Amino acid sequence: MKLDIDIRRLANGVSVGCAVLCLIEIGVALALSAFGIITLKPASQIIASILASVGGTVVIVGCFWWMASALQQALNKEEDGGEQVKKGVTTGYNKRLMAQGIWIVISIFVPKAIYGDFVSAVTICGLLPLLFPRIAILGLQKAGRINT
Repeated sequence: MKLDIDIRRLANGVSVGCAVLCLIEIGVALALSAFGIITLKPASQIIASILASVGGTVVIVGCFWWMASALQQALNKEEDGGEQVKKGVTTGYNKRLMAQGIWIVISIFVPKAIYGDFVSAVTICGLLPLLFPRIAILGLQKAGRINT
């Protein structure tokens, strides 16, 4: 399926914004660890934090592109009837929400099983990317790249 230029531009902008925010998150986590503010003692926790941040970013960007695809399908079906559009968008929303929920569970319980801390820096690094699309959209709006 081919996305409209506006939808593609938004999805590309959000993807780039999320990637930049991921790099910033990794840099801040490493800096906080270097200054002793957070604990990433074994090298495996540093690697896990980076993987958690990248994994969360991949999940949320994937969900955003999935949403863009569902939106394009809904716009394509708009001529056929509004009820089918609403049903298709709602079904996709629930599946994307489930994918994010699975990532949340993984982000919380895998570090707990490995390191024993219920809330660790690895957990936070895995959960923060779920906020990245909203922050990226706000950045795009401030930069004038998209209209509200």
